[in-house]
Amino acid sequence: MIIGIASVLVPCIIGLAFQTGRLLVVQGLMEKMEIIGFTALQATTTFPVVSHLLIELKLTNSELGRLALSSSLISGLLAACLELSTILATEKHGPMKVALTVLLGLFAALVLRPAMLWVIKQTPQGKKLHSSCVPIMVAVAFLYQIAFDALRQSQALGPFILGLAVPSGPPLGSAVIETLEVVTNSIMFPVFVATCAMRGDLYTMVTMGFSNRGYYARAILASLFVKFLSCLLLSLPWMPRADSAVLALIMCSKGIYELSVFAVQRDTQAINESLFSLCLGYIILNSAIIPIIVKYLYDPSRKYVGYQARNLFSLRPNTELRVLTCIHKPHHVGYMINLLDIICPTEENPIGVYALHLVELVGRATPMLISHQKQKAVSDNCSIEVILAFNQYERRTYGLTSVNTFTSISQPKFMHDDICTLALDKSTILLLTPFHITWALDGSIESEDNTMRALNSRVLERAPCSVGIYFNRGNVRVYDGAAAPRSSDASSSFSSAYSVCVLYLGGRDDHEALCLATRMARDSGLELTIHHLVSKEDTNTTNRLSHERMIDEVVLKEALQKVSNLPNVKYIEQVVEDGPQTAMAVRAISSNHDLFVVGRRVGVDSPQTTGLAEWSEFPELGVIGDLLASKDVETKASVLVVQQQKQFK
Repeated sequence: MIIGIASVLVPCIIGLAFQTGRLLVVQGLMEKMEIIGFTALQATTTFPVVSHLLIELKLTNSELGRLALSSSLISGLLAACLELSTILATEKHGPMKVALTVLLGLFAALVLRPAMLWVIKQTPQGKKLHSSCVPIMVAVAFLYQIAFDALRQSQALGPFILGLAVPSGPPLGSAVIETLEVVTNSIMFPVFVATCAMRGDLYTMVTMGFSNRGYYARAILASLFVKFLSCLLLSLPWMPRADSAVLALIMCSKGIYELSVFAVQRDTQAINESLFSLCLGYIILNSAIIPIIVKYLYDPSRKYVGYQARNLFSLRPNTELRVLTCIHKPHHVGYMINLLDIICPTEENPIGVYALHLVELVGRATPMLISHQKQKAVSDNCSIEVILAFNQYERRTYGLTSVNTFTSISQPKFMHDDICTLALDKSTILLLTPFHITWALDGSIESEDNTMRALNSRVLERAPCSVGIYFNRGNVRVYDGAAAPRSSDASSSFSSAYSVCVLYLGGRDDHEALCLATRMARDSGLELTIHHLVSKEDTNTTNRLSHERMIDEVVLKEALQKVSNLPNVKYIEQVVEDGPQTAMAVRAISSNHDLFVVGRRVGVDSPQTTGLAEWSEFPELGVIGDLLASKDVETKASVLVVQQQKQFK
């Protein structure tokens, strides 16, 4: 609020003070209005320009991006109010025009919005709107543009106010976006910019006279400097200097909105050709230079680089295990809750669950990260099923698990920012995300989501904690949304124990998988098998890797000591020569267990996996996880692939 208001008022006041002498010299009302309008436009930050800049720089979901979007929205609304005040004070029929403008805004909020909400309510969930709804919306937008133009307002202000009244998201908001986005962004936007640039005349700008050219150039630079300085100083108490400078630069950005206003003023002869060309040149330089500087100064991923160990291997005994679970689709809820049950929360080692429902951003410009309070009504929320399921899970664990639910509404290519930011803020130890392939109960592939796959890759690259990718290849033991996992096949029978197998080869990721598996073993209703695949070359190696293998042996020995008194744990050691033998060993046991826990082991070369990487189809799973996900391996088991917190250099 402070930055949004100050970024308009301070440059506007100082800019008008800077031009006091010229205002006193100029006699005509139109010339004075030209100076005032020019100064006010330089002081304004508009939401569409900032939003477009942040999308191009992939900063929409960053903390700085969210702050810039909110500040620019406040700045744009304040600028509209100042414009109304100017009309009220200077024009003959100003009060009537202002009253009509306010009435149009109230009509959009009090009449059109309820009507749109009624249409949405009449549309069955998951169905598209009636074919006539979108053309009517477009026609109303044109009428608002014509009305605001007749009232001597900015032509873009009418559709902008109408857009604020349109309910965001599907089905209406997304339908309008899908209909107009291709035409406006791919055709009208570049054509408009090109025609504006063609109307600019460099010769008239050069020959406009040294005094006028210098005066307007100084006014532009002074406004830019004052705006930058005011945003910088006001944000310094809350953020580092570099981030404050980046935010100030974003708030100083100019683009399509300012270009459209200057083009209209040129067409109506409110400004002359020379001034239009000067402003056109400034907008081009501004939109070319500021993104480069912002990209250089600000990297949102650097905050994930932490020196504090946030992994299972470093977790102290009798400490809460904080887990962030990502939910993309409804069927992920049951699998994730089943996995949390297997992790085995106890009074000494409770689990703190942060459930994040990921929803694609459609029909709105600003992303949202919503924290749900259980005592609030959630009946109209898109995450209602996720919230209720996790709340029910919390109740049936009798205080051993605490649950907090969140919803991230964002573009898929930016969702990793919300995931990693929440993991960082909540100091989570393990981040669980579903695999992009869904298997049916008969073991066949039901669906693939390449967008989810790209998201998982970005999460693995940037996560500030350990990451687990989880998938179920058709295990009939599923969660039914009631009290506990159950079999979906009445004819199937299970032993009382749930069989878990950890495949141990060595390496940081396998250490993490082993720590998680030993935690699961504390549940007496679960059988844990530690399957150690040993290479024949281990005893003959004398190079640097021997030290790493010695660490692997120490970690394994300590883990076996922790579970030595548990009757539900058994240890198997198998010698393999190379990758093909490892693949045969994995295939042989693939149907003997309900859940496999394996390390991702990216970048770890060992004799046990020689030659397997060349045939890997899913690098995000590692070579062992890829084997268990391969269609050549007949299994219906669930698989959890674990990557320990990355060591950033």
